[in-house]
Amino acid sequence: MLTMGFQPPVDIRQVTNRNVEVGGRRALQSKTDLDGVITHASQSLAEISGFTREELIGQPQNILRHPDVPDTVYHLMWEEIGAGREFFSLVKNRCKNGDHYWVMMRAAPIMQAGKRVGYTSARFLPRADLIPDWETLFAEMRVAERKSGHADARRFEPAYQILNRFVRSRGYDNLQQLVLSSRA
Repeated sequence: MLTMGFQPPVDIRQVTNRNVEVGGRRALQSKTDLDGVITHASQSLAEISGFTREELIGQPQNILRHPDVPDTVYHLMWEEIGAGREFFSLVKNRCKNGDHYWVMMRAAPIMQAGKRVGYTSARFLPRADLIPDWETLFAEMRVAERKSGHADARRFEPAYQILNRFVRSRGYDNLQQLVLSSRA
């Protein structure tokens, strides 16, 4: 797991395999600084995650990361937002108590006076019928990462190829198109 060297206040490896329904909550939003440390969290995000807003602020965004999400997804996200572009994916987020919830996520740079000053992320409810396919996809990607035999960025390539095949098999040219079609 890409941890960016932080020690979270909870064991982020703890998982319960219980799904929390996002339901009709408003967009789950957060903002971070350039290092991915949360500077703002919406009340909706706090409620679904089980953290208070105060517990989230000052923590790395990946405090919400579920260990089932392949490193490749976050590697791609950092590449895209680092280059000034938006990034979209379905992700499985982890709650404070180890439960999880699935969201369609959009991350993007925050620009002020032409300079990147942080990142923003909004999460929305995806269609429930898509989740089993994404669970399978993520499992295949994690296996590919482990089997790659590389400890550097080359380890993401096999999983990235699996993701690209997944996107194309659903009739889309890129991940963003697929994800945008996934909103409930």
